[in-house]
Amino acid sequence: MQKGDTLVKLFGSEAKVRLLRLFLVNPTEVFDAKTISIRIHMKPAAFSKEMRALLDMGYIRRGTRVITIADDRARGPRRKKLPGFVLARDFAYLQELSALLISQIPAAREKLSIGMRGVGKVSLLVITGTLLNAERRIVDLFIVGDKLKKPQIEKVLKSLEAEIGKEIMYAMMTTTEFRYRYGMYDRFLKDLFDNPHEIVLDKLDRNQEGSIPLNILPS
Repeated sequence: MQKGDTLVKLFGSEAKVRLLRLFLVNPTEVFDAKTISIRIHMKPAAFSKEMRALLDMGYIRRGTRVITIADDRARGPRRKKLPGFVLARDFAYLQELSALLISQIPAAREKLSIGMRGVGKVSLLVITGTLLNAERRIVDLFIVGDKLKKPQIEKVLKSLEAEIGKEIMYAMMTTTEFRYRYGMYDRFLKDLFDNPHEIVLDKLDRNQEGSIPLNILPS
């Protein structure tokens, strides 16, 4: 049995697992029902019961967030308060839940590898930031390949976002562009490889003229 299935059985529903993780990995963010629905890929009716239970047990509390919207009548933007919910950071078992739920995030590398098989000819796949359960510095995912299918890539990432509770930021390049920019000591690539990262897939042709071994960009 996979860990995800075990967590669903342990907590009673997939909706509860996704909600617990969503608030846990975004501890200061106030979510309204619409945003929650988008983030966890579920209709409000599917998680409304679980939201009430989390509120009753003190895992989340009510809050408000302020957004800026355009208002032609006011001749400029105006601020609007939206009711929502936020993690109760004094919840008694927060540390234990964190150890149990966030520990699944690194397992995303396997699901990512499987999901990326149908998005084109991927030659390099690097995870960092959120996908390593760390602070995002640039992106969370870097893809190098040819004939990459952006809609399929985003479909895979949306599914993954719903599970880990975090938005995934990514960047992609063709193999030719990557080799050129790496050879030019591109700042983006230097920052990427200088910070914590993990190479999930590497099919770059090392015998091709002009190829460069990874992780040796000069300071």
